Amino acid sequence: MSSTTRIRRSRRAVVAAATLGVLALGGSLALPAQTAFAGALHDAYHGALSVQAPAAVGFAGQAVAFTETITNTGTEDTSYTLLLQTTTEAGTPPHAITIDYKDPADGIWKSVPLDFYPGSHEATYNGMTGAIVVAAGKSVKLDMRIGAPMGLPHDGASNGGFHSITLASRLTVPGTGDNLGEQVSAITVDSIGSSLAHVPATAIAGGAPIEFDAVLANPTPSTYTNLGNVLFVDPHATVQVRQADGSWTTPEKVSNGIPDDKPGVYLQGRDSSIDAGKTMVTRVRVSYDATTPLGATSIDPCLFVNEGATPFRGTTTCSQGSTVKVVADPTQAPTQAPGSTPAQIPGNTADKNAKPAADTTTAQVQPAADTKPAAPAAAAPVAVPAAPAPVATGAELAATGSEFDTVKAGTAAAAIAALGAGALLLARRLRRQS
Repeated sequence: MSSTTRIRRSRRAVVAAATLGVLALGGSLALPAQTAFAGALHDAYHGALSVQAPAAVGFAGQAVAFTETITNTGTEDTSYTLLLQTTTEAGTPPHAITIDYKDPADGIWKSVPLDFYPGSHEATYNGMTGAIVVAAGKSVKLDMRIGAPMGLPHDGASNGGFHSITLASRLTVPGTGDNLGEQVSAITVDSIGSSLAHVPATAIAGGAPIEFDAVLANPTPSTYTNLGNVLFVDPHATVQVRQADGSWTTPEKVSNGIPDDKPGVYLQGRDSSIDAGKTMVTRVRVSYDATTPLGATSIDPCLFVNEGATPFRGTTTCSQGSTVKVVADPTQAPTQAPGSTPAQIPGNTADKNAKPAADTTTAQVQPAADTKPAAPAAAAPVAVPAAPAPVATGAELAATGSEFDTVKAGTAAAAIAALGAGALLLARRLRRQS
């Protein structure tokens, strides 16, 4: 399909609105008087468009900056409008895409109102900027940003996803419908991910805790806010997190009240954040009380963006967990290697971007097991230098196979890290509302 034909559906409506001298930009805005005669004078208008779109954005992350340059190749000062359309895969939810621009007239960031058209094969968002005046023979570099937040703040979509965004930008003069310049850009959608490193294979019921690292990696160009970094554990387990000063805190276990569902622990609280391109390593220890059933249990990491009032309900990314064997015989228990330290990422400090833990409640509903895998985007491998790890006497480090029955891994994306027991696979899985 040619780039010229990609802007459709709303084009006739957009041109019609412009002909009436109205722009949809947070309300009605009268166009300059010159546009009333644009239909008769459109042959006099000239312009060119150059788009410097971002290579990628983060799935459910914040918007990423880019620019579009409008050049007035004519001999008169002219008011232009950008018509914008995004195309994504079928299943894209409402409020999945945002586009903003900085108005050159007042320097204020303004949102482009987008009309959403879900389809059986693809989904589109259509919108247009306000009037942008460019002097004759001059250019204006328009600061813009585009994101894939997958919902509103604290109301993240729980289903749907896409690999990429096709952005079509078209330059026109309001009231004419002329196509003075058009460019189509492909934007990759990448994802954050979490993994576990150096998890011992066994633990004693009623004994000392096991220690390991929880790794949160953001290889995307998007900052993430309203983020919950969660470990799901056995109900008999207690999770502790080491702070920057070396002390240990015990986050509250959040349960939905269903006996067969595991409680979750927010490692940095329900509204933490991580900057673009950063990696956060958190030292964790888990103990199992004396009543813990003996045998295999799992520790499963998941990330939730824009949770609302209900924990574990939002835009979700889960990775493969680790299996730990709970034993009663002390001879089967792991011993902590002397001087063991967390895995360190050069240039990053553990918990650097975390916010204080928020209060959580215990009357929650766990998402249903009937889930739909989202279209995964490969997360860049994160190299984690080997650190002295807890070792097991007569046993190996925990296997990474998950027994977490409320997480379906879906299609695996790129490995987050290749550590000890092998590659930890990231898979995006968005929960279905129930």
